[in-house]
Amino acid sequence: MNSISEQEFIESAQLATLDLSDLVPQTHLPQSNLIQFFDRLRKAVINGRWRPNTALPSIEEFAYLTSLPAAQVQLALRLLNSQHWIRKASDGLYYITPRLDQPVGKLSSFSEMLKERGFTPASTWIERVITEPSLDEQWRLKLHAGEQVARLQRLRIADGIVIGYEVSAIPERFLPDPLQVQDSLYAYFRTAQLEIAMAREEIDADYADEDMANWCNFDPQQPLLRLTRVSHLADETPLELSYSFFRSDYYHYVVQYRE
Repeated sequence: MNSISEQEFIESAQLATLDLSDLVPQTHLPQSNLIQFFDRLRKAVINGRWRPNTALPSIEEFAYLTSLPAAQVQLALRLLNSQHWIRKASDGLYYITPRLDQPVGKLSSFSEMLKERGFTPASTWIERVITEPSLDEQWRLKLHAGEQVARLQRLRIADGIVIGYEVSAIPERFLPDPLQVQDSLYAYFRTAQLEIAMAREEIDADYADEDMANWCNFDPQQPLLRLTRVSHLADETPLELSYSFFRSDYYHYVVQYRE
């Protein structure tokens, strides 16, 4: 009678607890088994099935539990890795990349997006003040002469890592005391019954200036993704102007068009 080692017993017990049945390709579907597996695995990763920085099952485990050839599993993992949803470590395993998937058609607070992806969100405030608006703030927020803004500057943090910098401007009449904003600006808007009806968002490339590099511990001149958002109330009154700067290895922007 053959005996197995304690390590082999532990590994077989762990394998028995893995349920990957939802990743198994279906024979009645027109797509190939490889494409089905990749698509199902990608959705599971994006939907937060595994927490950021945790290891996926090995190629052998995926192959055994889905009845797919190991070569096909490896191709699917390589494709997912090329999209930066996972990364391959020195131990040969693939790990979940801490990355955010932001659809254009979905208006969410940053904290809500982080929680949906399994992160623990946090912010470090740099500034929360009532101040004179810049020319860009006057133009984009359609401010009257002499009107001031509440300006909020903070670092955006996911699982203890600074991944971005954000500065927001809100007309003072909507936010007379900036210190009322704790973790989420959008939570304050809901409490104040300020409902965003529409938003326009611009995307472009930028880099970390000296102040931002120091605050965020970024490399000077590090390439960043910049999002400029203007949110409006139902009567088209501008409510918020925000500039968000993110590390490109953490942020993934998705554009989806529907008629």
